[in-house]
Amino acid sequence: MKYNKIMQKPYCCVGACVEMVLNRHQIKNDGQEEIAYQLGLTVPEEMRGYFKKARYGKRPNSGYGTQIQKEKYSLNHFFRKNDIYLKESYHYITDYHEAKKFLEENNDKDILIIFHCGTLYDSLQANWGHMVLFEKIEQDKVTILEAIEKRNIERVSLKKLLQAIKIHGKDNGAGFYLIEPM
Repeated sequence: MKYNKIMQKPYCCVGACVEMVLNRHQIKNDGQEEIAYQLGLTVPEEMRGYFKKARYGKRPNSGYGTQIQKEKYSLNHFFRKNDIYLKESYHYITDYHEAKKFLEENNDKDILIIFHCGTLYDSLQANWGHMVLFEKIEQDKVTILEAIEKRNIERVSLKKLLQAIKIHGKDNGAGFYLIEPM
């Protein structure tokens, strides 16, 4: 396993995944909530008491959580602002063969994946985006690491993962975020 798993706080899947990447590279950080806040964390008003720092209010198009698809909350902006010598490149890939090749070529690198949660996990109630960490690909099975307590490392079908990416959409930040040293 590439990462030491940490549990995400509500709406902080991106913050938790980024924290695990930073920890893997032994980069000091202030934890998932601060990371998520700098990445545009927005939560429902009724969640106000659960966070030291968060934006509250209307649900963004991409859902509650971070807003990394916006430049001012992007991963690269976060890395620059915090003097972290990593860079992110975004890859919106929905073609099976192209995605398989991309994951195989970057099997040892850090890849964050955003997708439509309900589609991947067959839940009509889960109508929001979600982020996980890529662990590896073998044939058509992608091993992902979840930051949610109820789930651990899971093997999912690449075809179904790509369907979940397509449904959440590029405008909502779905896709692959390759993280590399500068």
